[in-house]
Amino acid sequence: MTSTRKKGLFARWREWWGDRRRRRHDAPTTTGAVSEQVAEWESPALGSVEPVRPEAYAELAPAAEPLLLAAEGDVFEFQVLPHFRWHSRDMPVDQLRRRAGALSAEARDELLKRSWSLARTCDPVDPVKAEKLINSELSDGWCYEDESGLVKCRPTVRVRVDPALRDRMRPARLEAQAMKEALDLGLLKAAHARQLTDEWMRVIAALESSGELAPAQRQFLVPFAAALADGDFAAATDALRTVRRTGALALANVLDQATKNHEQIGLFEFANAYDKALNSFSQQMGLTPFSWILDRPEPPEETP
Repeated sequence: MTSTRKKGLFARWREWWGDRRRRRHDAPTTTGAVSEQVAEWESPALGSVEPVRPEAYAELAPAAEPLLLAAEGDVFEFQVLPHFRWHSRDMPVDQLRRRAGALSAEARDELLKRSWSLARTCDPVDPVKAEKLINSELSDGWCYEDESGLVKCRPTVRVRVDPALRDRMRPARLEAQAMKEALDLGLLKAAHARQLTDEWMRVIAALESSGELAPAQRQFLVPFAAALADGDFAAATDALRTVRRTGALALANVLDQATKNHEQIGLFEFANAYDKALNSFSQQMGLTPFSWILDRPEPPEETP
């Protein structure tokens, strides 16, 4: 009588693992066998699933001649440079490129038809607006379909202003740009001259121990400080000083002549004319009337 012994847990696990490895080693590894096995697992009701073809796309070289769209007023035209991108899941890239070449002329006509009314709402000097409107209208594209499959066309455009209008606008734009650059340079030079002049005037005031400069002192020192700041500014301030000096001499001559001939007019008329002349001279010199009389300097403090 043969006795049987119950196997342990580890022995049973090792036996199971060995059987599993043998089954995997003996299983068929050819592609056809795997395909047949997968086919057996598929449900008869659903059938086999056809793989999805990746989408192909193609772009052709743009045409040499742009499309012409009338702008607002029907006097000038926009130059429209179209660009077409072709997509399809029903054909390879080579076939798609041939199909796109055959459809290019038809696509240009379709783009012209959809863009014509939009371009006529735009000012001829505003190609940016026309470009945005047309691209927005064409954003969804359109499709062509025949026995070879479905082809989708996605167009975009670039818009340029009419060459005749561009030639007419170029001199004015060049002059405007030159004026803008001259303005920027002038403002920079003015700020530079002002900063340097103020700094030199502070240096002069500090060396003369005059403290804070009064308006009359600033007016006197500006031509000298300007010579250290900027040549053109110095020439202008020197010319202004010459004009003011000439005006002062002319006023002095008029007043001197008036004092000699005041017997011919009344005293009131003489005083009125003298007052108006003095006011005018003070304004030209940048002074308030009678400031040279009323604004007296403070006497120096006595040293104990």
